[in-house]
Amino acid sequence: MGKQYTVAPLLLLACLAGCDNQDATPGATDNTSAAAAPAPTPPASNEDDGIVARYTCQADTDVAILENGAARVSLPGGERHALERVVGSDPEVYAGDSLYFRIDVGSAHLSQQDGARELACTKAGAPG
Repeated sequence: MGKQYTVAPLLLLACLAGCDNQDATPGATDNTSAAAAPAPTPPASNEDDGIVARYTCQADTDVAILENGAARVSLPGGERHALERVVGSDPEVYAGDSLYFRIDVGSAHLSQQDGARELACTKAGAPG
């Protein structure tokens, strides 16, 4: 039981230390955020920079193909998931975060990696 009480104060101190860094210098915050990211992910902005194609799927879901070779899935609630291109895949396939996006000739589908809940998608074109 003593260990449970030790973790909470350490977590609180870590949060306070992070808050102090944010007030001190704006540049330090950006470096800290980048280092804390678990994996490279597409930008969180709503801008179309870096998007080479966009697919609109059923259930108000959107998939953006990025120029860096990755894809970004945007769900109706605003949640985003990064998908990586499966190297050598034919048809073109992106996978990650338990999602699977496949682009066939004339069609595209987004599903969970186990094949459940497949959504049909249509190409909306490149941003202009």
